[in-house]
Parts: sequence; C-alpha cells; structure tokens
Amino acid sequence: MTENQRTEAEIVHDIPEEVAAGIGRVMIGTSKLEHKLTAMIGLILQLDKTEMHLTLREPRIEERLDIIKELFMLKAIEPEFNFEEFKKTLQSVGSRRHRLAHGLWLQHPKTGELFLRLARGSWPKNLLPHGGVGKLRRDTLPQSIPYGADELKEDLSLIEEALERLDELGAALDYSLSAFPERFRTPLSPVNPLGGHKPRERPAPPKPSEE
Repeated sequence: MTENQRTEAEIVHDIPEEVAAGIGRVMIGTSKLEHKLTAMIGLILQLDKTEMHLTLREPRIEERLDIIKELFMLKAIEPEFNFEEFKKTLQSVGSRRHRLAHGLWLQHPKTGELFLRLARGSWPKNLLPHGGVGKLRRDTLPQSIPYGADELKEDLSLIEEALERLDELGAALDYSLSAFPERFRTPLSPVNPLGGHKPRERPAPPKPSEE
C-alpha cells in the first residue's frame, strides 16, 4: 500500500439490510456452535443442565474443543476424529465473529464500497504499508478490508461446516456412551423437569425428654 492509495473513509452504522442480516446470522450460528460444544462437555461429564451452567464458564471456542479432547483421553477413548483440523476451523470461526462484533464499518466516499476495520492481530506480510518488513500489529495501525455480502456468505458457510463436523463428533460420543458405559458416571436425576429446587424441610428438633 502506498500513500496515494490511502483514502479517508467515513465510519458508518447504517449498513445495507443484506449485510446486517448476514452479521446477525454469523452471531447466531457461532452462539449455537459454542453452546453445542459446551453441552458436549456437560454430556461427557454427565452433568445436568443446572450443574453445567453452574460449573462451565465461557472459554474461547477452540478451548472448548481442547477440553472435549482431553476428557476423551482421560476416559481412554480415541474417537476417529481430526481434532487438530477442526480446531483450526473453530479458531477461524471465532476470529471472524470477533471482527464482526468489534470491527468498525467504513464506506468509501466515492464508490460506496463497505470496508471492515480490523484492530486485532497483525497485518499480512504481503500487505505491509510502504513495503515494510517484520511484524506490524493492527492495534498500532488498523487494517481495513473490503467486506460485504459475499464475505459474510463465506463466514456462514464455515459455520455450517463446523456444525456438521461437530455432529460427527457428537455421534462418536453417543457411540462411546453406549459402548463404554462403565467409563462414565451415572447422571443424577433432576430435582424436577423444570430444573427448579425445593429446599428440604428441616427435621423438627427433638422434644425434651420427660423425667
């Protein structure tokens, strides 16, 4: 990028409905993926929903997969699943969601083209300003990339792929639960179907003995 290629773009929030809808679908799809990963951890540990929400917090999306992998290892189960490849997919999903949630939207003053300003990570080496070398962080000099409906379709396609792969891992877990039941603890029955809790009544104090 050279100086004469730089253009002062306007920060906008009124973006086309097609783009806004695509952003919403990416957020919803990523949330579903995160939930299914957390639910799988809960299933391996045989936690009910209340226990799961109480004990499992919100690690990064790829870290949830690490937990699942290690839980399988602790139970001496090796599903036929490429965890490393899937982890890269989840990292990409998380990165794309983050830039949509936290990036600034810009519009070219002449063409009206939309750009997304990135302020996390580093510039690709082949796009370093002034033909520079080394590493340039985006929080030092933000990078703006063209972003519209086509790019959002790519994001959604990646999420759909991740959900399908997670279903494959879920099928492997279902098989493990039936094939090796002795390696999983027996889940406690819920207090009631709604997950509520009724405090137990304290026993009445003993009556004083009569002498």
